[in-house]
Amino acid sequence: MIRFWLPLTATLLALGLAGAAQAQPYRAGSVILYDQPNFQGDSVTITQPVADLGKWRFNDRAQSARFEGRWLICEHGDYRGRCQEVRGDVPNLHTYGLMAQISSLQPVGRPPGAGQGRPGRDERGIEGARTVFFPRPTVDGVDVAAGDRGADVFCRSQGLGRAAWFDSSERAAQAIGPEGQYVGRSTVLRDLLCRKY
Repeated sequence: MIRFWLPLTATLLALGLAGAAQAQPYRAGSVILYDQPNFQGDSVTITQPVADLGKWRFNDRAQSARFEGRWLICEHGDYRGRCQEVRGDVPNLHTYGLMAQISSLQPVGRPPGAGQGRPGRDERGIEGARTVFFPRPTVDGVDVAAGDRGADVFCRSQGLGRAAWFDSSERAAQAIGPEGQYVGRSTVLRDLLCRKY
């Protein structure tokens, strides 16, 4: 009887592991880059920040991607140039204006359960004595359109006072306006400083 159950148990375990592997094509906190649209062609799986995709032989090659979690993708090495925060399946990176132009990427934010912030507060805000600093303000992973009104709306959505200062020298393919509407290519908020009261 024991001889019968051991092979059966090993077989069931192997089938269970194979089914789990098929159900989850990529790991949490990872990204799969493909050199063709619609998740076709050669691919590479990234699970950590990569400052130079040339070392992976994938510089300026990605045309589609599957993102688990939020990732910042940039057109130049060392996270420079035009960058965009993305997540989920992206069958065509042309949507973000970065088809065959990604040179560096890194995960954004903290894993679930890593520390507790104030309710409604963007976890990426850095608190000072009288202000909170947001290097890359986003709403659900989408950049915020630049402007005094957009800056104030973002700060207030975080339970803070009005904006004290922001930079608007970068552009993105898509942004969210102050009324919550999506807008096309626009200047976006960077280095936003919100007053605490």
